Amino acid sequence: MAARSRSPSGPSPSRRPCALRRLCGERRGSVALEFAIVAPIFLAIVFSTLEAGWMMTQATLLDRALDITVREVRIGGPDAPTTEPQIRKAVCDRAMVIPGCEAVATVEMRLVEKASDFPTAAATCVDRGTTARPVTSFQSAARAKITFVRVCIVVDPITPLMGLALQLPKDAKGGYRLATSSAFLSEPGT
Repeated sequence: MAARSRSPSGPSPSRRPCALRRLCGERRGSVALEFAIVAPIFLAIVFSTLEAGWMMTQATLLDRALDITVREVRIGGPDAPTTEPQIRKAVCDRAMVIPGCEAVATVEMRLVEKASDFPTAAATCVDRGTTARPVTSFQSAARAKITFVRVCIVVDPITPLMGLALQLPKDAKGGYRLATSSAFLSEPGT
């Protein structure tokens, strides 16, 4: 048996272990890496969907509450709300899923004589970072007149640091605004 001769530089290049080949062949931890890449994106999508659903639920209930309250104001009657606090309470009682609604709601009401009387600016909402309540225009509905009413509330997001909630404009305490409006013609008096 012939002895192999070794070269002084070590094993031949074909026998030398390649670090890159070893790294490419290694499979341990690949699932964890995939999870670390995919999980945040998946969770952001899931929580954004939940946030959007909750936001739509609150907005729909706020719209419905304003519609029912406006109907009472439009028809009139002894129990119809006529002042800003009464309308705010009536809307909040009907909105149901908005916690502390009366403290975070504003009501604006004005008579409209011509199309340019409709407000073009965004609704005035409560800033929970201050103690002062915003001043809004409030004119009681008049018989046989067009009246514009707008309600704005501030609500907290479910997931404030993830997905959709990160993109929403927020007040000083992290709440976003939901606003709804309606215009109506009061029933003429008899």
